[in-house]
Amino acid sequence: MLFGCNSSNTEFKNEEFSKLYSPLFQELKTSDVKLEKYIIFNNNVDTVLLNSDSINWNQELELFTKAEISKSAYSDYEIRTLNNGCEKYFQTRNDKHHVKKYHYSNCNGSLNVYIDVEKSSPLYKFNYHLELNKDGYLIETKSKIELAEQSNYRIEGKFIRTN
Repeated sequence: MLFGCNSSNTEFKNEEFSKLYSPLFQELKTSDVKLEKYIIFNNNVDTVLLNSDSINWNQELELFTKAEISKSAYSDYEIRTLNNGCEKYFQTRNDKHHVKKYHYSNCNGSLNVYIDVEKSSPLYKFNYHLELNKDGYLIETKSKIELAEQSNYRIEGKFIRTN
C-alpha cells in the first residue's frame, strides 16, 4: 500500500499537452489538408505529396505527442512562463530526461512548438530537433552509432490547405 500510485501536485498535467495539440490535430483531421513532405538525407531530396484521405495524422505527428514531459516533476525543469501563460519554456535540469528543451507558444490561437530530445547510451547517441506550427513541421535527426556511420536527416512537412 505504501508504494502504490501517488498523485503528486508536482507533476505536469497531461491535459496541458494534450489540449495544446488538440485544435491543430482536429483541424488537420477534419479539413481537406494535403501534406507535402521533403525527406533530405545525404544531400538527396525525396518529395512526397499525400492527399488528406491517405494521411494518418496520429502517426505522422507521433514524435511530437510522444516527446512529452508530463510524467516529470516540475522541479526537474526550469520553467519560464511568458505572455500571460500562453508561452512556456521548459529546460531540463536532469540528464536522465530525454526531452532537454520544450518550448511552446499558443498565443492568439497560433500554436508553435519547439522540442529538443536526446537519447544516448555507450553505444549510440540520437539528437532530435522538432518544430510544429499551423503551416507544417520539421524533424531533424542526428545519430551516431558506435562502429557505424553517423547519420543526419531532415523531414519537412508542409500543410497545404485547399479551401
